[in-house]
Amino acid sequence: MIIMNNSKNAFTLIESLVSVAITAIGFVGVYTLVGTSNTVISNTIDKEKLAFQNIEIIETIGADQANIMQYHGKDLSNCTSLTTPTGKDEQLTLLKNWCSKLNGELGAKRSQDKRIIQVEKKKVGANFVYIVSLEFNGKNNKKSVFMKQVFYAP
Repeated sequence: MIIMNNSKNAFTLIESLVSVAITAIGFVGVYTLVGTSNTVISNTIDKEKLAFQNIEIIETIGADQANIMQYHGKDLSNCTSLTTPTGKDEQLTLLKNWCSKLNGELGAKRSQDKRIIQVEKKKVGANFVYIVSLEFNGKNNKKSVFMKQVFYAP
């Protein structure tokens, strides 16, 4: 009687299938992570663009303190409806430029979106200050930036 002793170390079919399944689960996790990462990065880039736009607007308004109250209540969601008093053509050009940039960054205004400039004059101690607030959001509040700056009144 011949006894065959087959003691080769080899993978069985079941072991191979289990290892393929574990590898596939790992790839699904990595693929999901990459997709989520791309979404987060895209949203962060959009918010940074809005923040840069806010900074540009705040700095420009701060440099135009003689006309600072003329910016109060301006809604930058509809570029064609923007108006300024007679003789303020440079200010109107700035407002329309900001409006078109915001529409380029955020797209057309939706029902809940805000693109408002608020200017308030307050007395602090013996001095007056202007408080400029910008609230810009888009894509139904998914992309929002709010900024406030205080300027001393001349």
